[in-house]
Amino acid sequence: MNIKIHNVIKYILLLYFSINSQYLEAQQEPQYTQYVFNTLSVNPAYAGTRDAMNALLLSRIQWVGIEGAPRSFDFTMHTPFNKYKMGLGASIVSDSYGPVDNYYINFNYAYRVNLNENLILSMGIRGGIYNYYVGLKSLNIEQIDPTFVNNVNKIIRPNAGLGFFLYAKDFYAGLSIPRLFETDLNNSSSSSDKSQQTRHYFLMGAYIWEINNDFKLKPSGLCKIVQGSPISLDITVQTLYKDRYWFGINYRIGDALGVLINVQINNQITIGYSYDFSISGLRTFNNGTHEILLSYDFNRFMKKKMKSPRYF
Repeated sequence: MNIKIHNVIKYILLLYFSINSQYLEAQQEPQYTQYVFNTLSVNPAYAGTRDAMNALLLSRIQWVGIEGAPRSFDFTMHTPFNKYKMGLGASIVSDSYGPVDNYYINFNYAYRVNLNENLILSMGIRGGIYNYYVGLKSLNIEQIDPTFVNNVNKIIRPNAGLGFFLYAKDFYAGLSIPRLFETDLNNSSSSSDKSQQTRHYFLMGAYIWEINNDFKLKPSGLCKIVQGSPISLDITVQTLYKDRYWFGINYRIGDALGVLINVQINNQITIGYSYDFSISGLRTFNNGTHEILLSYDFNRFMKKKMKSPRYF
């Protein structure tokens, strides 16, 4: 066997949270520090809530320095159809860690209802496919534990989700279940040897507080609830300067502390960067987590320009 024991241990620790041989109940959706700019990834009701077609690319490199640590790449695109009070969108996600590679594609539809002159409720649904792959043979650890011999190779499962997004110019609140189906990943008939996609619940909210003509304060939060896992809560506070520069801090309770910077280059392009410091037991084993974001609004395809600066 041509592999060092410490590498085996690292992979087993990574796999523990995702392919536990008893039952898979860990969080299976990628997490983002810049979640406030990437709402469509977890809530289909966000589709079409901007005044322009929007494309967003986000890359997250987690726990730098740990071999096989999670890496996520997310591309989303959505557009409003104001004449029909609806929005359409799509997302493509690649999420990998160790020998595990997840790919999924979702298509989103949302319908908007004006509750009054300023308040809008968007209701969304999504459908798509989820591809799950585990290349365990590449670890060369079958001589240690025969459990790891078999590959889970290119299992494709359908996905559906729903969400609600209530918003105005200065706040939003949302509830979503991006994955409704709890499907078996290994086609096992044994209840003691089952890996399963579990249902996730997301609660989200944000508010814009105008301090003066130059500065605004934006507190936001994202709560993730998964059966069998501790509740995950992100709390973020950002300061907006001259409707162009965002500076913020993020606290993921019990997990990480992050800083983020976003700059609106012009009316179409926004770029962002965040860095997380681990505060959990992993803090001595990694050099932090990096996220890079690029957002583009296709204003020229819209009949009229965006009505006002968008804060989310």
